[in-house]
Amino acid sequence: MTIPTVELVPGTEQPVGDGVMGAFRCLVRFPDHSLRGAVAKRMPPEGVAAEAFCALLLRGWGLTVPDPALIQGPPIAFASMDVGYPSLKQRICWSPALPPQVRAVLERSGAKLVAGFPDTPRAISADEAIANRDRNLGNILWDGQTATWIDHERALGREGLPDVNKLAALVTMSGIDDRDIQRAAVGISLTLGEQAIREAEASCGDLNVSGFAQQVADRLGPLATRVLQRFPQPHDLFTEGDGTAGGLQ
Repeated sequence: MTIPTVELVPGTEQPVGDGVMGAFRCLVRFPDHSLRGAVAKRMPPEGVAAEAFCALLLRGWGLTVPDPALIQGPPIAFASMDVGYPSLKQRICWSPALPPQVRAVLERSGAKLVAGFPDTPRAISADEAIANRDRNLGNILWDGQTATWIDHERALGREGLPDVNKLAALVTMSGIDDRDIQRAAVGISLTLGEQAIREAEASCGDLNVSGFAQQVADRLGPLATRVLQRFPQPHDLFTEGDGTAGGLQ
């Protein structure tokens, strides 16, 4: 099935007010004339392609990702259907206006929530496969039971971000024993296959994602090793760090 193309209903745009890409809520009309609420972003074509490909791929690998769509242009825009519940950053009431000590407490609280999600090991592995350097508490939605993973336009090494897996760093930051999460993430990394990559590529229609598909396929071979290296190893425990994961930036 090809990712659907929808029409923006004029006059329904409302800024989300979070993130760096100018997301806005709106209504979109599908070809069958049905209406749905969506969160949309206007961005360069490569960003739209990255968002669409990663959304379809992560769904193929078993993660909960909102239904994706393309808003017809010009210029074309990317839309995720609005799931109606907030990000973890909103859940914990984090704000840059808060004192640093309060922010640190809230960040640790958010990290502990992330460490307890059943899907976190799978998301760590998938983020490593798509070279997602921008996972943070603002792009993990949570309804109290299920985590939903959004915002992948900066994945696939597109913006030269530091080579980190922020989700693994959040787990470490939580202070919770991460050995079970580490083992699960490494095991899952051995199961992520190329079939989902091919299906995501085919479902992107006219979007140019062949380079993205090849990039992810090339990362699958050493993926387990990459994931393992994202967690502190025994010799790392004697190295003092700054204790931060950058999970809210």
